[in-house]
Amino acid sequence: MRTAPVALVYLADGAEDVLTEAATQVSALTHYDPEAGEACVLWCHLIRHAVRTGRLDPAEGLRHLPDSSASVWAERLVGAERARPRDFTANGWVVEALQAAWCAITATPVPASNPASHLKLALEAAVRGGRDADTVAAIAGGLLGAIHGAAAVPGQWHRLLHGWPGLTGEDLVKLATGIASAAG
Repeated sequence: MRTAPVALVYLADGAEDVLTEAATQVSALTHYDPEAGEACVLWCHLIRHAVRTGRLDPAEGLRHLPDSSASVWAERLVGAERARPRDFTANGWVVEALQAAWCAITATPVPASNPASHLKLALEAAVRGGRDADTVAAIAGGLLGAIHGAAAVPGQWHRLLHGWPGLTGEDLVKLATGIASAAG
């Protein structure tokens, strides 16, 4: 689920339809399954809405799917809210990865004293679910990061981030900031 940056490019008012198309196209590069494209559309719209409002609202993402698909996805998300991350066993299937991430987020209580610590706790739950843990945690992290921002990432995790070949963690922050600024 590499489409999170797509959501950041289309934050402006009126960009919803272009975001839907871009997420679908990026997904199609490697995923032939139309449900994978729907998962990416849903995820991107959830991220976009969270960045703009500070809230995760499945209805916001579901409204960008065809009616027949939206009802299926609504059921999947409700089912995920009643499950545990380890209950999703179809390793490598984008649909269950999104469900497991949603499960980790919604099943992990938000500490009243420090709501931003929800990011750490939910990501730990996602990873402990096993199987496709890296993808599940990346999906959950994209959603929670959209709400809480980089400040919610524990300092120890920041220190572990080494960047990308030729780029440091600081370079990646600058790159992400540039993407978001260009989209604004």
